[in-house]
Amino acid sequence: MKTLKVVFVGHTCIDRNDAEHVTYVSWGSGALHMARYFQDHFGINPDVITTYGPDLLEYTKGFRLHPLKPQAKVTMLNENIMSGREKDRIRYSHHAEESIEPEITNDVIDLVSKADILVLATLLPNYSPAYVKKLLSHSKPGCLKVLIAQGYLRHVNSDGLISARDFPEAKNIIPQFDLTVYSDDDHPDALNLAKHWKSIAPNTDIIVTQGPQGASIFHGDHSAHNIPTRPMPIEEIVDSVGCGEIFTAAVTYHYYQSRDLVSAVQAAHRAARSKLVLSNAAV
Repeated sequence: MKTLKVVFVGHTCIDRNDAEHVTYVSWGSGALHMARYFQDHFGINPDVITTYGPDLLEYTKGFRLHPLKPQAKVTMLNENIMSGREKDRIRYSHHAEESIEPEITNDVIDLVSKADILVLATLLPNYSPAYVKKLLSHSKPGCLKVLIAQGYLRHVNSDGLISARDFPEAKNIIPQFDLTVYSDDDHPDALNLAKHWKSIAPNTDIIVTQGPQGASIFHGDHSAHNIPTRPMPIEEIVDSVGCGEIFTAAVTYHYYQSRDLVSAVQAAHRAARSKLVLSNAAV
């Protein structure tokens, strides 16, 4: 069986995490969490197309970053201050102005054109609809295109504090993807937002993760179908940073293989649960 070619395009960052039972500094972002999961669990080493500074290099041994050399002065720095309750988490993003759209070079075009799976993993809302359209225009027929919408649902104020936004660009971006994934922690009205997006992108499947309540999928019609999970007791959670990305990595891989969204979400629930008792601090 051929090895899948997987490409992530999006923001990368350095994470400063005050997690449930551990505090540490490490690489971060949806793109890198998902890439590491593909490496460790599926034997696939994805290519990551991003913009980063030289300060990221000490954290990224084993990742295939493109371009090979840093293009920014510094890498985006994210702070995640966790608590026992997901809704009480506080997040900051610094140096966001340095993390711009990666240039669509001939190397990027070559990678995208060969990808079996292409994931756009945003941490900020600064990848324009025109950029996304141009990027995806180079993907081949049959490529599974996945959007992690988290970044488009984020507003970063002058102090770096992250709050929710409504993603007004959705009508020009979501229809370009086969699958869109985000968390109800990203927006206070996440499920109604998904219903609206499904109405403007009827061919896009949407997954809203809901922590201990599992995940809701919008597939076919506009109604939600909840796929439950087995909640992890709060006192047993070691480090929830990256849990959503592990869910998305697992659901992407299994959906590509089976095209069965329900079974893919069930597999992703198991992957996310396993992540909660592990820490990124040693990675």
